[in-house]
Amino acid sequence: SLQMTPDSFIYKTSLSYKPTPSGNLVIVRTNPAVVPIECHYPRKSNVSSNAVRPTWAPFRSTLSAEEKLMFSLRLMNDDWSSERLSNGFQLGESLHLQADVAVGNHIPLRLFVDDCVATLSPDRNSSPRYALVDLSGCLVDGRLDDTTSAFISPRPRQETLQFMVDAFRFAGDERNLIYISCRLKVSPAAQAPDPLNKACSFNKASSLWAPVEGTGDICSCCETGNCP
Repeated sequence: SLQMTPDSFIYKTSLSYKPTPSGNLVIVRTNPAVVPIECHYPRKSNVSSNAVRPTWAPFRSTLSAEEKLMFSLRLMNDDWSSERLSNGFQLGESLHLQADVAVGNHIPLRLFVDDCVATLSPDRNSSPRYALVDLSGCLVDGRLDDTTSAFISPRPRQETLQFMVDAFRFAGDERNLIYISCRLKVSPAAQAPDPLNKACSFNKASSLWAPVEGTGDICSCCETGNCP
């Protein structure tokens, strides 16, 4: 039944339970019951003239948000076609480094190398330590007069970033094993590169910092050292 009050609609009904014999047809083990039910709905509410557009999140997009990004950093051969089998270099040669991220079901992403340091032990905070990439994507090693270190432009893919670093060793140390540790990050591919998300190399011909993509001003902080 329906009852209307100044503030509410009240729907009333009842839930009846009548036990039936089971097993022994002459006995039951429960009592009958009647449960009254009332549902109260307010008669007044706020409304909007704007249409309601239902939205839905497909299972695939929900699942992809929970996936973890898989980053990698590899030594490549000179033509970038495959991973380098040897990690030995002579001074005067160049290291071909390739950073990748497996995008999976995520939105298109653009990969950046935030920083890279070279050390004599696996601990990136150990000493001595030499910065190859710093300041949120500035390849500072290429700023030195005797190097050709640079990011490769254009990229082969948005989720890949390649760069070359001239081979070196730590002065005064005879060990021939160097560790390179890099921090990698991504941003949406549709987002324009900015001072926080960039890949900048120093162009010795023009004496200017140049980005792999984006406008040149995003690299200006590589020279001043005031990057975010």
